[in-house]
Amino acid sequence: MASLDTNCLLRWMLNDIPEQRDRIDALLSSQERLDVDDAAITEAVFALDKGLGLARLTIQGFVEAVLAQPVAANRTLWNRVFDIWTSHPKLSVVDVYLAVKARINECGPVYTFDLKMINQLDGTAPVPLSPSPLAD
Repeated sequence: MASLDTNCLLRWMLNDIPEQRDRIDALLSSQERLDVDDAAITEAVFALDKGLGLARLTIQGFVEAVLAQPVAANRTLWNRVFDIWTSHPKLSVVDVYLAVKARINECGPVYTFDLKMINQLDGTAPVPLSPSPLAD
């Protein structure tokens, strides 16, 4: 299965280079199944947020438009990420992604030194002062 990279996602979302948007549209309309990896979405969100300064709800709309296409993507994870990220302006999308992914995969907590994460995200915890002694 072929994949779309972050640049393709951004060109399609923003339509800032219409010729490139048209080429991505053609790919999306083809019979070829395309993958949109979490890393590409994360990087696109970061670019739209930090690079272009777009509002979080606008970014969510862009990503939801991508996820509405016939692509392989982790829709459940991203729906949960956006539910949290759009209502917690001090958290980064990467922090929310890590916590949500750990929760979905039933592994955690996500250890961190980031007090914002600890105070605002379920499934996160401070790094312990010292490791637990290992059982013999």
